[in-house]
Order: sequence, then C-alpha cells, then structure tokens
Amino acid sequence: MSAVILFVELKIAEGQWDAFIARVRKHRALVLENEPGCRRFDIAVPDGTAGVVRLYELYDDQAAVDLHMKTDYMAAFRADTAPMVADRNIVTAALANE
Repeated sequence: MSAVILFVELKIAEGQWDAFIARVRKHRALVLENEPGCRRFDIAVPDGTAGVVRLYELYDDQAAVDLHMKTDYMAAFRADTAPMVADRNIVTAALANE
C-alpha cells in the first residue's frame, strides 16, 4: 500500500494566532508520540501570507490516516481550534516516490 500525505491549509482567525500555534504544536507532539504510522508531521508558515498555517502529514497508509482521524486527541484538537480557524482546506495525496 502507498503512503498517504495530508496537506492541510488553515486560515487562522484574527487574534487567534498564538493560541492556535501553541495548540497545533501540542497536537503534533501527541500524534508523533502515539501514532507509529505517522512518519512526519510538519507545521509550516508560508512566507508573505499572514494568518496561514500549512500542515504536512505523512502516514504509512490509509489505515494509519483512519486511525489518526478517530483518536480522542484529534477530536479534542478539532473542538479546541474550531473558534480559531476561519477556513480549512485538506488535500490528500499518495506518495509517488515509493
């Protein structure tokens, strides 16, 4: 099975930047600590784009993504950050270099 990439772009609500960054860092730590199927979880801030965060997540396969989406800490992350996120876009891709 091919590895799965999640590209997540989040537009952060005005005044929520610091709170969101702190919360997404905590979420990243939980994912990497508890999900052996997550190979990589990067938090990126694009140059010249205010209020935007991009996540790059690499999982072993779709089963690892499904597990990730069902965790209690994922549900808590979504609930905690709902008022902080003005818009969210998720693109799923297969890793083609394997």
